Amino acid sequence: QNFYRWKKYMMEALVCLSLLQTGVSLDLRCSGPDWYEFADFCYKPFQDKKTWHDAQTACRNLGADLVSIHNQEEEDFLSLYSKGTSKWIGLKRNPTEGGYSWSDGTPVSHTNWGYGEPNDHEGREECVEMVSSTNGTFSWWNDLNCDAHQDWICRITKGKNPILPPVPPSPVPGK
Repeated sequence: QNFYRWKKYMMEALVCLSLLQTGVSLDLRCSGPDWYEFADFCYKPFQDKKTWHDAQTACRNLGADLVSIHNQEEEDFLSLYSKGTSKWIGLKRNPTEGGYSWSDGTPVSHTNWGYGEPNDHEGREECVEMVSSTNGTFSWWNDLNCDAHQDWICRITKGKNPILPPVPPSPVPGK
């Protein structure tokens, strides 16, 4: 854990030094409410149950995608923000080609299937949820029917601003 903290601060110092030398302004933080930073990405967990496809659409409407998880450190980070819940991730089975792929097109380099998973129960489980322990110290993946309603997590590249929904105009008094 100390290494990650050291790495984070050293990278921030390197970016600051580079900016001072080049005079270029670059914001590599997460912007927008409730986006959490880890490594090169920003994450936003949602507690508004949707189908996998509706969750993916909601993420893409923000300029993001359903989260793809590429190592155990990233999974541990996400598990802390998902304590005791199940959340859609961007992994989905490809029924024609077989295997699984991430909705953002990145290669599958890490998996964390629960015992006996994926099992494609009744031939109807093509989408994947991440199930987190009550205290958030561990998680596992489970394949699930894409029409189930789950919370979800969006991921966007750090420095890329999410698209914020428009603010409705305030009512004009007397009209």
